[in-house]
Amino acid sequence: MGKDVNRRLTDLKSRRQGSSSTVAMDSIFANSRSLSEKFETRSNGQWAKYTLGIMQEVDPTYTRNSVAEGERVKNQISNRITTDVKFEYQGSVPLNVHIRGVSDIDILVLLSRYLTIDLHGSRANTTDYSTWVGSSGTSQLAFLRSELESSLKAAYPAADVDITKDKAIALSGGSLSRSVDVVPSHWHDSAEYQNSKSKKDRGVKIYQKNTDDTFLNRPFLHIDKINHKDARTSGGAKKIIRMLKNLKADSDNPSTMLVNSYEIAGLVYHFEDGPISLPGYNELALVAVAKQQLTRFIDNKRWTMELMTPDGIRKIIDSEEKFNSIKLLRNEVSELGRNLAIELTSRYWIDDLETLKALRESYIAE
Repeated sequence: MGKDVNRRLTDLKSRRQGSSSTVAMDSIFANSRSLSEKFETRSNGQWAKYTLGIMQEVDPTYTRNSVAEGERVKNQISNRITTDVKFEYQGSVPLNVHIRGVSDIDILVLLSRYLTIDLHGSRANTTDYSTWVGSSGTSQLAFLRSELESSLKAAYPAADVDITKDKAIALSGGSLSRSVDVVPSHWHDSAEYQNSKSKKDRGVKIYQKNTDDTFLNRPFLHIDKINHKDARTSGGAKKIIRMLKNLKADSDNPSTMLVNSYEIAGLVYHFEDGPISLPGYNELALVAVAKQQLTRFIDNKRWTMELMTPDGIRKIIDSEEKFNSIKLLRNEVSELGRNLAIELTSRYWIDDLETLKALRESYIAE
């Protein structure tokens, strides 16, 4: 935790509101960057302001502007390609755990007339589905990928349209106020979806350009699981997800923490509900809870290495490097807690037990 608190607050504000040049493109905020956010007015302490700030959602107007940029890209695609497609959003923005005002947004571009099914599902052998006799799914997705690459280059000549990535076409710069990832894919109707007809149970097969193949993803189940976790914990789950993502961003070497946003959300999903269900006036105590829960993972390595992502796709921690990243995250949380407790108690030094007590007993105006 090398950066001092003033540098952290400056970087946090920049993350949440973007650079001046980028924010100027968000006209509603072009003249309001100097305005304080609510978390800045809840405490006079600098560490308390920072801690509150790294837990709060990005201003909804920035999020709406990210979605609006996604809609703009969707319209360009619809007007330029011949393949019949539908669109969905995935990732941190629809889940509302993004930490940047100028946040990337992921668009799934789904084939409209092709899907795969779980043959063990209850409707697999009914008239709900018919046998496909056309081109294979991978060949259709390969053609869609090619169409998207050429169309997006034509639509955004001044932007950087990166077509080298395996799963997504990445757009940034030029007239775009947000980075946008465009992901060719098609639906996969799981056995659960065939029973429930609920979008959360519907899978997606994502095209991989380098291998000309697809892999299964369940982005809507991930979102649903985290949303339910957050509801059960009075908002504590998403506050801690944002906290950990911000602490990673503010660490001296973020690249050494090999857990990504999806995996951080997965770890927090496995936090115990009770300890992270705290009232708003006591939310600084979430720092102590996060440290305790991460320590629980570290002390139970075999169990931790078996934990599955909320959508059941894969193990969250699948390497020693990722397990060590939990330790690095815990260190960041621990140092934050100590600095915060020193500020709360007006002391020069404080031990772990006193830190825990100070955070548990903390009160902050809502």
